[in-house]
Amino acid sequence: MIEPELRNEHIARAIADAAVGVLLFDVVLGYGAHADPAGVLIAALKGAQKPAIASVTGTEQDPQRWSLQAAALRAAGVHVAPSNAHAAVLAASVVS
Repeated sequence: MIEPELRNEHIARAIADAAVGVLLFDVVLGYGAHADPAGVLIAALKGAQKPAIASVTGTEQDPQRWSLQAAALRAAGVHVAPSNAHAAVLAASVVS
């Protein structure tokens, strides 16, 4: 949450792994979170040929603004679910 770039190595491995059928993420906003967590995730997903699903936890009052983060993810082809529970169900449906 504080430094999302730490997961980029794991994302790269998941993208390269033929056994991984979908990428599922929680993007957390707020004070103490990265200034642009969606931007970091989008950079890590460049070239990914797998579906990516995310939930964005936060509000418009957070420094990162929920709508800006969600819009950036959508523009990059990431499906933004209304909650992490919905994201998990959607991800499960993609691989079943």
